[in-house]
Amino acid sequence: MRGMRRGAVLGLAGLLAAAQPVSAAGPRPPKGPGVEIVATARVESAARRTVRKKGRKFLELEVTILAYVLSPDQPRDADRSVPIDMSGRVKVVHDLSCGGEDLALSPGDRVELKGEYVKVPGGGDLIQYTHAAEKGCGPGEGQPAGYLRKAVPATPTAKPASPRPADLVPAQPFVGTPAAGEKSYAEILRLKEAGASEEALLERIRKTRMRYSLTTVDIQKLRDAGFSSRLIEAMLQSGRGPVTPAPSPVPTAR
Repeated sequence: MRGMRRGAVLGLAGLLAAAQPVSAAGPRPPKGPGVEIVATARVESAARRTVRKKGRKFLELEVTILAYVLSPDQPRDADRSVPIDMSGRVKVVHDLSCGGEDLALSPGDRVELKGEYVKVPGGGDLIQYTHAAEKGCGPGEGQPAGYLRKAVPATPTAKPASPRPADLVPAQPFVGTPAAGEKSYAEILRLKEAGASEEALLERIRKTRMRYSLTTVDIQKLRDAGFSSRLIEAMLQSGRGPVTPAPSPVPTAR
């Protein structure tokens, strides 16, 4: 009889142990609609290192998004209509086990990031996949590569004293490389400040086919200068693909 009671107690203890959560990180929130963004953000909470199922390590922190654009490369199921919260805190889940850089971040730091912004049902939006896309790790095929890094303070540049009128700027393609210390977009910015129209700027970007390496700080500077999302997207796409040749003329019958 005593042996039966002992067995029952042990069995009950086993059931209680099995009912405990496996991971200290808690259950994963339900997946909502998402879109790939490139953003500058301010760190609002101390970064925490957590371990989830199968020993995967993450760096988790909360940020406030200061500026963002939709990334030119998007996953197949991206929803470009997802609203991005720039007034509240957003959680960043940075996967260290998939090659994400382990950063020492403190509240007040500014970071640049690229990842999937997810609108979580019930609140608590998050940004994930901020690591390089590696085969066999993370979300798998179709998910663009991301990053999380400390923002480099922008170096102020002197504004031209007397800009040239737009109609005096020669309409010729850019030749050579920008002057040392000058940003790749400096010429386009000068044309904008000189009064060039958006269509004229788009045409110049198409003609020069320059590759603009824009950081989120650069993008914010262009936004402050009055650049539209259409112009910025054209600069991000410029020089990143083969130019389609014009079709050969069809011979006409004589």
